[in-house]
Amino acid sequence: MKPIHSDNIGPAEQPVLPATKKVKPIGQIKDYWEHLQLFSRNVRLYLTGSFLIGLTFSCYLLLMNLYLREQGMPESFIGRVLSFGALGMTLMAIPAAFILRRIRLKKILLISTTVYILAILFLTQIPISNMLFVLSFLAGMAMTFYRVAAGPFFMRNSTPIERTYIFSISFGVSLFASMIGSLIFGQMVALLSFSGDSVVDSYRWAFVLAVGLGLMAVIPFSMIKAADPTKIDKDSDFSIGLLKRRVGLYAKLFFPHFIVGSGAGLIIPFLNLYFRDRFGQPTDNIGLLYFVGHTTMLIGILAGPILVKKIGMIRSVVLTQLVSMPFMVILAYTYSLPLAIAAFLMRGALMNLGVPIGSNFGMEMVSKSEQALVNALLMLSWTSSWMVSTYYGGLLIENYGYTIPLLIAVVLYFGSSVSYYWFFRTSEIKTDSGYKIEAPCL
Repeated sequence: MKPIHSDNIGPAEQPVLPATKKVKPIGQIKDYWEHLQLFSRNVRLYLTGSFLIGLTFSCYLLLMNLYLREQGMPESFIGRVLSFGALGMTLMAIPAAFILRRIRLKKILLISTTVYILAILFLTQIPISNMLFVLSFLAGMAMTFYRVAAGPFFMRNSTPIERTYIFSISFGVSLFASMIGSLIFGQMVALLSFSGDSVVDSYRWAFVLAVGLGLMAVIPFSMIKAADPTKIDKDSDFSIGLLKRRVGLYAKLFFPHFIVGSGAGLIIPFLNLYFRDRFGQPTDNIGLLYFVGHTTMLIGILAGPILVKKIGMIRSVVLTQLVSMPFMVILAYTYSLPLAIAAFLMRGALMNLGVPIGSNFGMEMVSKSEQALVNALLMLSWTSSWMVSTYYGGLLIENYGYTIPLLIAVVLYFGSSVSYYWFFRTSEIKTDSGYKIEAPCL
């Protein structure tokens, strides 16, 4: 089967492998290799650009909190900067779904990438002021288009055979970028500081390098062969009638993601500060820890398709989420650095294993015409929860430390797991070849 090269190919038009071509791997490595060969050129280019943007994002994620703390900013101020980024993503998520249906994807990717990179550049180079909130908001808006486009893009450039692998590899590529970024930028700050630069200037030079690498993403994005939006893409399917028919499904997809996002926003953005404040770790050690953490996450994510074959999408998401909770309790109470590191690594691997699986499941539950909207809703559920929880997470940590927000996050994760299983426990059926999604009738 030849790879697909148009981002306007829908599920109904997708070819399937002939029976004689059915993948029968002699081991999981061969299984992955067979499925990787089915990735289209468009998907490969998108993943390349995603890696380069991921380097910029990993630097921002690792160093921004530490950079602001180095200049004397409290957790409440840091939380507001993060929440404004989430606010930008929240407000733009649904409009982005409309816009993506009417404008060629390549154009959207090039513009949003450029705006995002410039916003991060100014955000990290100007003096501390309220302008940081505006730039964070702008960066969030720009990143929205890139993220909302991913799900429908993968669905239109793949077949069901390799699709789960694409979603997992996509998330894995982002994590691999985070691994490399955490190692490079954490060590870069330490080396520049050692060579005589001020710590603040060292952070700024690291951000400049990250921005330069991220800007290179426009090269693979410009090579994507994206057709103009088709009539079915442009025709409005966001009618009141459709919303009335599907509001129940949309709410079920939205709610568990919103709850788990609320828990994650309370603590995940502040874990670098957690290791600095509770254990006195320097920037280079935190960067190395995040490198190892992203490595374990990547291993977990690559195991996702294997787990899906054995127990299905829903049970994979719920099981990994539940098993991660004891490790969050350990993080809440321990003052042993080795134990905290072990819990940090296990929690990250388990929780992130289910993320691409949940995204793939949401896309499979709806028709092609709904995919951009549902992907936007899934993103909205995450960003709207982070918009609030990162703000209050900063306040809670500033006033009460890390234990209380970690325990609240555990309760929210449990609520998400229970609701997700309850809503979709009958949406998969076991077949001879694995599990099959039974999507609601339109």
